[in-house]
Amino acid sequence: MRRAMLIGTLVLAIAASIGGAWAQSPDADRRKVDADTLAGSPARGGVFARRECATCHTVRGDSVSPKPGAPTFEDISGRYAGARLDWELETITQVGHYAMPAKAMSKADIADVTAYIRTLRPRP
Repeated sequence: MRRAMLIGTLVLAIAASIGGAWAQSPDADRRKVDADTLAGSPARGGVFARRECATCHTVRGDSVSPKPGAPTFEDISGRYAGARLDWELETITQVGHYAMPAKAMSKADIADVTAYIRTLRPRP
């Protein structure tokens, strides 16, 4: 009986150490990075928006966008508060949006810009 308990404990200890090694594997690290990328980074999204979107849209601050008729990012935040903004951005990468031409964005860019816009408060 003692021997069976000792063997069981040993098996559990080995399984735990192997599990720990798997958790530290490069695949586990890659999965975490992929999950972080899909979740999006508001900081990276803000940088992307200022670099790629600010010629037409106000991405933060001013109440009027540089291009007449282009909504501010605060307005977009309110307009898509309960909607899948990432789907809209994906559509923009393929066919554009109203007067907006198609804009190349990776899945990570879409996740980042979505995360950034979600941090903005719509203007009253």
